[in-house]
Amino acid sequence: MILLSNGGTHIQRAASPSESIAVGTVDGVAILARTEKGWTVKHRALQGVFVSAVTALDDGTLFAATRGVGVARSDDGGITWKWVNNGLSHYEFWSARAGKLQGRDVVFAGALPAHLYASEDKGETWRELPALRNTDNVAKWTFPPPPRVGHIKDIVLDGDRLLVGIEIGALLVSTNFGESFIDLKVDPDPQECDIHRVLVHPERPDRLIIANGIVGMMASEDGGKTWLKIPMPPAADYPDAIVIHPEQPDLLFMTAGVGWPLHWYERGRARGKIFRSPDAGKTWQRLLGGLPNGQRALFSALTIETRPNGYALYAADTDGQVFESLDGGDSWTIIADVAPVSKGEFYKGLVRDRVKLAGVDDIVANAKASKRWDEAGKKL
Repeated sequence: MILLSNGGTHIQRAASPSESIAVGTVDGVAILARTEKGWTVKHRALQGVFVSAVTALDDGTLFAATRGVGVARSDDGGITWKWVNNGLSHYEFWSARAGKLQGRDVVFAGALPAHLYASEDKGETWRELPALRNTDNVAKWTFPPPPRVGHIKDIVLDGDRLLVGIEIGALLVSTNFGESFIDLKVDPDPQECDIHRVLVHPERPDRLIIANGIVGMMASEDGGKTWLKIPMPPAADYPDAIVIHPEQPDLLFMTAGVGWPLHWYERGRARGKIFRSPDAGKTWQRLLGGLPNGQRALFSALTIETRPNGYALYAADTDGQVFESLDGGDSWTIIADVAPVSKGEFYKGLVRDRVKLAGVDDIVANAKASKRWDEAGKKL
């Protein structure tokens, strides 16, 4: 099953093309099924619930992390769901990741405020990993919209390493199953660490790539000790989703908007785009075949599924359009219309002539970010 959501699994390997897709939306989970005529919406579950992340264990057990209701589990491919919240003290989740860490099957869920939970029994019980909040600068973790506290935006399981991205505040790593964490210090100023996504090079584990929102794309060649900026394409300012091909690790795909969220809300559009880099981010090509040119929405979810004979890409935007590419991103087809797929309240701000919304318009940024916003706005 292909998993497509803002804060969940986005790099998958399959023995053959998957026959279904689970899409995490602001109105539950949409299950798409492959038919002779293409894809169709087979089932909708958890309706009325904002699903921020969809992830799965190797045995196919699905998990949906939600904004405000906790975590749900499905044992039948997304048709029925059971709430599995025993041990949780927080219920607003922005990210989730299931898989193996140090050889153990585990599910992680990342909350707002930034608290990290782990389950090793398929969600039947959860325990918090309090060491996450014993690192430096926790008091400086923040987020521009209310309630202005940082949250866990991405979780990566990489062999023995657990990486956790805080939006906004830190990129943390643990090598002892979360008993302790080290802040990789992407920048001395925590407010310059706007971590959206984290990638690990599959052949060179010391190479890390991050989508660092307000700063841009960045990379480290030494496991996070030092960082350099990766040039952004001319037609993009704010990177969001990124994926790496696990067998062709110089091949990257990125979604981005023009300007920053403040500009989007003022203008009612993000002009979301998808880009491809064949050389680890040195150069970028905008992908236009079948994608809207200058659209209002932001592409807020991007997944790659590799197969023995190739790979496929799947993207979803804040309007709820789901796209598929079977030729490396050269051409795309709309395969479904579902509810919006969004980080937080983004989708509510991308509407012209709307009423003001506290969770969207009441943004407070630090001085550096405000200066960047002003500079970016002059180019729009």
